[in-house]
Amino acid sequence: MQIINNAIDPLILRSLWHSWPDPNSRIWHHYSDKNAEKYATKSHKDLPDIANRCIYSMIEAVSPYVSGDVFADLELHGAGMHMLTGGGFLSRHLDSSLMRSTGWKREYSCVLSVNPHWEDSWGGEFVLNETKVLPEFNQLTLFRCTDESFHEVLKVVGPQPRCTICVFLWSKNEQGDQIRDRAFFL
Repeated sequence: MQIINNAIDPLILRSLWHSWPDPNSRIWHHYSDKNAEKYATKSHKDLPDIANRCIYSMIEAVSPYVSGDVFADLELHGAGMHMLTGGGFLSRHLDSSLMRSTGWKREYSCVLSVNPHWEDSWGGEFVLNETKVLPEFNQLTLFRCTDESFHEVLKVVGPQPRCTICVFLWSKNEQGDQIRDRAFFL
């Protein structure tokens, strides 16, 4: 796992924060079951223009830390803007490692914290294996997607929603590896 502080231009990220849609916006898909209580954008076409600028900046910020022949999915399958309101969480899981429609193999997940202020007591920690990371403004968490990359987001208990923007890096699965085509929750 790599933590990149001050990952992108803070003015761009603050602009995204100020244009962040509320939970009632049509852009959100609301996941609500035993594995997750979260909102995620339905389509890359629904993102505010400033979100796309953030995504391109994120890709540039992580480029020194990634290896192999990887590329970003700019249609943001499973990525995009995510929000956990009070009580929101994401159970411990492995991300899917295969995009069924393309055969691509997921190599890296990149998650950028958007909230300009977050109190430790508000929860919402990202946990990869046993390492906890509190959301901090403009902090990008990059991790390699492997069969050991179990991660979760602990329950949000504060007054603000926990807001992030995500992008995934992929490779072509030329070996035809048999890999997960959906998330695996414990």
